[in-house]
Amino acid sequence: MNPNRSLVEHPNLSARLYYAWLCTRPFWVYPPVVALLSAWAGPRAGWASAAGWFAAGLVAWTLVEYGLHRLMHVRTPWRRFRNFQEFAHLRHHREPDDLPRSLVTLRGSIPLSLLFFGLALLVFRSLVPAVLFHAGLTAGYVFYEFVHFATHARWRIPGLNWLQRYHALHHARQWNRTFGVTCPVWDYVFGTAPRASPR
Repeated sequence: MNPNRSLVEHPNLSARLYYAWLCTRPFWVYPPVVALLSAWAGPRAGWASAAGWFAAGLVAWTLVEYGLHRLMHVRTPWRRFRNFQEFAHLRHHREPDDLPRSLVTLRGSIPLSLLFFGLALLVFRSLVPAVLFHAGLTAGYVFYEFVHFATHARWRIPGLNWLQRYHALHHARQWNRTFGVTCPVWDYVFGTAPRASPR
């Protein structure tokens, strides 16, 4: 049974709107943030430098995505961390059709976003490069959420079919491999590539 059906078909409009919000919240919040950060910092850096910092953030996101996803599958003796893994990710593996749970909650993503921005400031020691890097990182996160949600919603997106099949393989047969959602390269770098290529 689809756990979302009662909300999708709910006679109350507010319930259906709430469900729509649960399924789209990162796409309302983060693209305007990326646009505002880029518009503010781009002219201050010069657009060529801005593109470089933004691209660096995009690439960095693919490694962050891989690392966080793999961390959710690490076996640990620490009960509190196991509870966190269950809440943050493993329940999603048992209920992959629960679409709102296929997205990271704002109360989870906003603190992480602020943490990564703080780290960028520490590394770059300059506001403008940190802002542009963080804009790229955030854009990568939004793309991840889109690919992930589209896979679980069973949308067929031209140009993304291979990525969608790759993530479906992670859920179907190889939960301890294929951690990259938007960029499988890191699976090949760190030895967690699929045992058979997704078709």
